[in-house]
Amino acid sequence: MTRIRCRISRDGYSVVSVGHAGSKQTCTAISAIIGALAGYADNNSGRFTLGKGEAMVFLPKTEGADGAMDMAVIGLLQIQKQAPDDLNVEIISEE
Repeated sequence: MTRIRCRISRDGYSVVSVGHAGSKQTCTAISAIIGALAGYADNNSGRFTLGKGEAMVFLPKTEGADGAMDMAVIGLLQIQKQAPDDLNVEIISEE
């Protein structure tokens, strides 16, 4: 199972992903969303690390980052809805 923690704070956003999904299709979908968010971070003063079975993305709080994070969270929640045995998403708001 992949566990993802999305943190929303006054300073910015972070997404931490650990583990492997049970199906290749779910893993691919999660990887696509995390990879796109890492690409956004790379182009917009964020930070990221991507590894086998783990990832971390941090975005400073900006209007563009608001939209990128919203889209990523919505996508991850949709995957969780379709494959609850493969993905657990936790959202923590510290605003």
